[in-house]
Amino acid sequence: MVASDVAHRWRPRTPVARVLNEAPGETFSPTERVTPLRKPPNFKPAVQRWSFQVPPNQTQFRMALFGAEGPDSVALGSHPLLSWAERFLANHPDGPNCHQHARSRTLHGTASHLISAYWVDEDRFARWCSDRAAEAWWQAPERLKGPFGTWREILRVPRDRQESLFWLDFPIGVSASAEVALYPTPYCGYYGAMRDRLIAAAESRLESPFGEALQRQSGRQGFGQHWAVHPPKNLAIIRGGSSWGFMDEEQHASYDDQLRGPVSAGMDYLEQNPLPSGCASMRWQRSSDIHGNLEPDEYAHAYFLSLAHLENWSENHASHAAIFSAAIRRYRHYGAANQLRTWHEVYVLPEGGHRFEYLNCHPETGLLPWFDAERLR
Repeated sequence: MVASDVAHRWRPRTPVARVLNEAPGETFSPTERVTPLRKPPNFKPAVQRWSFQVPPNQTQFRMALFGAEGPDSVALGSHPLLSWAERFLANHPDGPNCHQHARSRTLHGTASHLISAYWVDEDRFARWCSDRAAEAWWQAPERLKGPFGTWREILRVPRDRQESLFWLDFPIGVSASAEVALYPTPYCGYYGAMRDRLIAAAESRLESPFGEALQRQSGRQGFGQHWAVHPPKNLAIIRGGSSWGFMDEEQHASYDDQLRGPVSAGMDYLEQNPLPSGCASMRWQRSSDIHGNLEPDEYAHAYFLSLAHLENWSENHASHAAIFSAAIRRYRHYGAANQLRTWHEVYVLPEGGHRFEYLNCHPETGLLPWFDAERLR
């Protein structure tokens, strides 16, 4: 437990986003769907949850994950990506609308510093991309030398291919941006709500062109190389986790004893079993500042072959059943006094317009072991 774990007490956060009193019309599913709504008749959730809406004048937004890979957490402090991020993310006039830092470890023994960034305005993102100095850093020969790996995963997310679930008093991820609106979602609190919230799912089954199974690629050494991976259409991404930073001591102890273990075990299963689960990459991250000082939040950034693979794990696997059972027991015990805050964002990628690049990285990093790719250097 770090100092920040016990320094906080429950204090709701005020969202900077615009808060709507009711869900926008576009979020309600049409009557005709390729897969029926799973919301039970007259269902009302025990706790109302909230989703975000991209501004009406934007057809899409950008989510990016920038990664620094090093031999251990101490070495990450001198990784050159951190100074790049200060200049071109935190202090750039066209930098992301919001961003967060995190630390993570990997199965192959390396440590990572991760920066999650969101551009809600497409014109702002285009101006940022046109900064030649920001791009030149990625093309410099020194990126392929030494003990450090660096990678970027930049996603193009149409407004109809995302869904989210937040607590209104705990904005995080894109909900922390002033450019989005937050609204009470009509679909929450039951199995199947994730697909019901996805607007595109009304007209498409969102199936993977790769079928049921991941196929590992060979011949990618990673170290000393620069690879671009091309993710397939309908790759599903989930970003989400939980915060214990606002709990009192009793609720914090209950979380550690009863829920944190099953959550960690579920993430371990996905990270260690890509072929049976369809989870191509799982990063279980601990929120931090840019210097790696840890904060009381944990969250996942995971890539599944399709939305169906994500649904299958969440509805049918024992590791998720353990999480769900522990969470239900907690909610029943604390009711409205529950101080745990959870959240997630799910994206189902369209074809093209993404950028997944790995420079001097371990060959198991991110999507490097999977899908079509080309070596750039």
